[in-house]
Amino acid sequence: MKLAVSCALVAFALWAAAQDTATVEGVVVNKVTGAGIADATVRLFASQANRYEIHSDEIGAFRITGVKPGDYDAGVEKNGYFPVDAAAFLVFPGDRPKHHVDPAGAPLRLRLELNPPAVLRGRVIGADGNPARASVDLGKGRTVNTDAEGSFTFDKLSPGPYTLLARPKTIEHAAAHEGTRTEVVPTYYPSAVEPAQAQSIVVRAGAELTGYEIRLQSVPVYRVRGVVLNPEGKPAAKAVVNLQPRIPGEGPDRPFLIPGGPRASFSIRTTEVELLEPAESFVTRDDGVFEFPSVPAGEWIALAEGEPAGDEAQRLSSYGTATFSLGHGDPDDLKIQLAASFRLSGVAVLSDGSPPGRDMVLGVSLYSDTGRAGTGGMNGPGGKLQLDVVPGANRILVDILMGNYYADSILLGSTDITTQPAALTPASPPIKIILKPAGSVHGTIEDPVPATVVVFPQSFTGIGYYAQSDAGRNFDLAGIPPGEYYAIAVDHFDPRTMAGAVRLRGLMPLATSLKVQSASSANVELKVNRVPD
Repeated sequence: MKLAVSCALVAFALWAAAQDTATVEGVVVNKVTGAGIADATVRLFASQANRYEIHSDEIGAFRITGVKPGDYDAGVEKNGYFPVDAAAFLVFPGDRPKHHVDPAGAPLRLRLELNPPAVLRGRVIGADGNPARASVDLGKGRTVNTDAEGSFTFDKLSPGPYTLLARPKTIEHAAAHEGTRTEVVPTYYPSAVEPAQAQSIVVRAGAELTGYEIRLQSVPVYRVRGVVLNPEGKPAAKAVVNLQPRIPGEGPDRPFLIPGGPRASFSIRTTEVELLEPAESFVTRDDGVFEFPSVPAGEWIALAEGEPAGDEAQRLSSYGTATFSLGHGDPDDLKIQLAASFRLSGVAVLSDGSPPGRDMVLGVSLYSDTGRAGTGGMNGPGGKLQLDVVPGANRILVDILMGNYYADSILLGSTDITTQPAALTPASPPIKIILKPAGSVHGTIEDPVPATVVVFPQSFTGIGYYAQSDAGRNFDLAGIPPGEYYAIAVDHFDPRTMAGAVRLRGLMPLATSLKVQSASSANVELKVNRVPD
């Protein structure tokens, strides 16, 4: 009798639990073809206690039972496919619209989409018109080598804008003319030495693009020779020296992707000239000497980093820079003096004085007139900061990598250095970063075509933001400081070539004005505009 009663109680408990849960079902499909995708990972997330994971079946269908009531993020992932937007897979949940699960309501059915990979093919032609051996850089860490016919292929590409750069495998020297040497140099598609003249290639999901030909160019080159000195003024062995073009009056350009969310940001440049990636690097000999045999004419910066020194608990590097001009002979006496970096502490706090939550990720970058001069971030509980800094006048930039906040002010002791460089030394007081809730922009795209939404300040200075619309033509941008902005939807946007103030001013007549307020969302509806590369 007791056994029968116990079984009845267990059955009743199971029945009662079933009444308090629901079923979530749906399908995972190829966004381009609509076909179901098998063995995709589907996740629902409301909290650490309420999270579910399942794989789609052979036709892309899935069914999750026993789901507790609540508001859930939904994400999907499949090897070889790409999310429709940056938050489609739940690395950092919370940036997507919620899906409400109610056992008393209608069953929740989801349609989750993934972008199929694309393919890009082309070839590299030498200055003589023959196929060339070269490595072709697509950006985002993707590089392939050409074959004997000069052909190259990039497969498994995610949608987005790309810039091709071909680097010759063998250096072709041309005969010197009136003391000037020429050499085949890295060349952007279709035939540009300067990145500002490169043509961006917009890759759509599932596309097969062919016929992209890069013709390598020859330009005058010069030899650069010099020595790196350590902080004591002695030759610095094994120092790493990099070269990059110098742009007079140009601030640091720092486009970056914010992981886990459908947002990205870029700094608005005052000119249309873009900093190149370092031409090459060199590790000094024991006597501190370095030599770059082939550098094009122009204004350059040599950046050197010495070997880290100090104990295991605090190993710090030393840094130094030197500027020079090429166009009238080979410099052979360049000197780079290293300065030892130091560790600067600080704290990040919310505007009410409380520490940031554990779910916030914050990074800090420091820049001098000649480039990056330090880096760091939160290190430990309570919002503690730790920065490795080179002495000198540095501008501090705060990147909120996770969490809908912005840096309202940066204090060095009692001095506000939010918008100005600060002279930093080992005797500098700790810094304090005050964070406030950011705003967001939500909207829809009228046209049924892929689009990128760009939001930039009406002052044409500071930081702008961009995101691709999702399959439902919706978009969300978070982490935006309060202020007056322009918003525009464009068929493509590459911050490396389109973030100049002149280009953005040209978009203003097509843009929509909006106001972003703290801890609130601005809504806007946009039409897609076609813009030149």
